[in-house]
Amino acid sequence: MRAISPKAIAVFIPLLLLFNSCTVKRLVNKLDPVSEEFYSKVRYIMTKEESKIFLELPLSARAEFIEEFWERRDPTPGTKENDYKEAYFTRIEEANRLFRGGGRPGWLQDRGRIYILFGPPNERQTNPMGGRNIDPYEDARDQTSSRQLAAGEKPSEIWIYYNLFSSLQKPQVVRIVFVDTYGTGDYQLISNLNELIPGMMGIETQFAPNLAYMHELSKEEAFRARLNLQKLLFDFSWELLKTKNKEIGSNLLIHIVLPYDKIVFAKENETLRAVIELDAVIKDSADKIIWQFEEEHNLNFREDYLIQNREGFWEMEIPVTKWLKKGNYSVYLSLKNLSGDQEIKKLLPLKI
Repeated sequence: MRAISPKAIAVFIPLLLLFNSCTVKRLVNKLDPVSEEFYSKVRYIMTKEESKIFLELPLSARAEFIEEFWERRDPTPGTKENDYKEAYFTRIEEANRLFRGGGRPGWLQDRGRIYILFGPPNERQTNPMGGRNIDPYEDARDQTSSRQLAAGEKPSEIWIYYNLFSSLQKPQVVRIVFVDTYGTGDYQLISNLNELIPGMMGIETQFAPNLAYMHELSKEEAFRARLNLQKLLFDFSWELLKTKNKEIGSNLLIHIVLPYDKIVFAKENETLRAVIELDAVIKDSADKIIWQFEEEHNLNFREDYLIQNREGFWEMEIPVTKWLKKGNYSVYLSLKNLSGDQEIKKLLPLKI
């Protein structure tokens, strides 16, 4: 175990947290039908961190993740109904019904996305014949740059919300512009939402806008929803490094980094303690176990140390003591915090 300095963190963390598009695409392609449907349907509200965790999970752990995903967003935990989940899927159905053109299901279009996240607008101005919309109540000096350039001569729509996110900031009128650029019936979002709605409205999701919960529900449950979404997600970063160490017969190194702020510590007198159980398994293309590793680590820190090093992390390097021949493998990693009732599993594809 090594305690890492802030300078080292600045160097290593961006590399270890890199989850590039090629990796995402490869993992998405390996999803089973049920997982693929879930992952697709929650694209507007799943955070990047949740996406990373879900795609790396083995099949056996995904059902539990899906259940916890909706629990984190339940505005009334303890009841049978989850109003957020029901409203989300209801809006998907409504978007499919309302926005039929464009060659794509309505919920995948920009109007459908905004409808799902914000709900129906208070006012909808349509201009199906093209030409610039003129709003007699709008002062041209108040137009944002994206609004000024939006309409042109194409068919367009303006959605107006009178009281968007009233519980989180001063109520304001928000105008969102869509333009049918190619005349297909698929109206594209032209407005820059960061211009119209200043400030972060939630945890960053994979798809703009950066909104992690829906407008109407968050007005009543904003504080609780924010806490639920920010609920600790136990996760670690990893690298599979192809290195050669002939002395121990290894050509692969597993590098694991677990940030301190992801760990639930148990307090014992003046010390904070966590017992981390690490399991690693490599299987060949025939699903046969060819290498296995188990180890338990005790993390003990004074509370003031963790306060001063809150951005630090626990790091471990594991040499795979078996020479892997060319081929495709599966790497299973599991971390369990016995002190804090936390567990995370990962399934990682490996090609030598």
